[in-house]
Amino acid sequence: MSIIQFTPKRAKLPTAPLPQPLAHQAAAVGGTMGIDLSGKAKCWFFIGRGRIGKTTLARYVSETVTAGGGEALVAAVDPVNRSLRSFIDGVVEPPSADPAEVKAWLQQLLEFIVENRHSALIDLGGGDTSLIALLQDMPDLAGVMSAAGVEPVAIYMAGTDPHDLTPMAAAEAAGFNPRAAAIVLNEAHGRRHSDDFDRVTDHPAFQQVIDRGAIQLWMPLLTPDAARVIDANTWHYLTAKNHLGPFYASALHQWLRRMGEDIGEPIGTWFPGR
Repeated sequence: MSIIQFTPKRAKLPTAPLPQPLAHQAAAVGGTMGIDLSGKAKCWFFIGRGRIGKTTLARYVSETVTAGGGEALVAAVDPVNRSLRSFIDGVVEPPSADPAEVKAWLQQLLEFIVENRHSALIDLGGGDTSLIALLQDMPDLAGVMSAAGVEPVAIYMAGTDPHDLTPMAAAEAAGFNPRAAAIVLNEAHGRRHSDDFDRVTDHPAFQQVIDRGAIQLWMPLLTPDAARVIDANTWHYLTAKNHLGPFYASALHQWLRRMGEDIGEPIGTWFPGR
């Protein structure tokens, strides 16, 4: 992915009236297709607890954007977990772990994105408080970004534990309610066609976000042994098959196919560059 230079500076997000709903709303409540964001700049926010799959999905989306000729700034806001930089070149990160400085850095990053109408992928750390702190100052952040020409995309990651929904519930309660929102259930934590995820999907917090127009998606399981080999060598998912043996290469091929079906097809227009 080509590197967009981000130089923090002091500025204010532009103010504008809240946007009207998009003309194309492909999904009914709780549907399986995302709203059409074709031709728009997009800013993804990966939100969830630690070790829930945010970085894995961010890597996949980043590689897919690059393979399609798109461009997006990639940011890892977690001041402790800096693993994303091992897999993606040019990742921008806050300079310290101080909560106040991380919040200020995130605000400057979003100002840069809005002012330049850049697409971005922002991997928020597990238990991240910077977005919530920023929303306390600007609860209409999502509407302001959309009106300024950059569509915010909320990606809420969850497993089988209802506590996985806490970061999502906190962001939504603080006013972060983008029109483009998806709850992604990670099959690394349970089986799709079982009752493993029932405590999550039946939870009032889950239902509330679905009822407001978010969609529910699945992230397929990549064979753990294949995932460990790929991660240990910091290979890209889209090219790792060139290095893997036939069995792991087959597992990766099937995972990429399912990712395309379960993530790429329902929200394809949410990907930067499309």
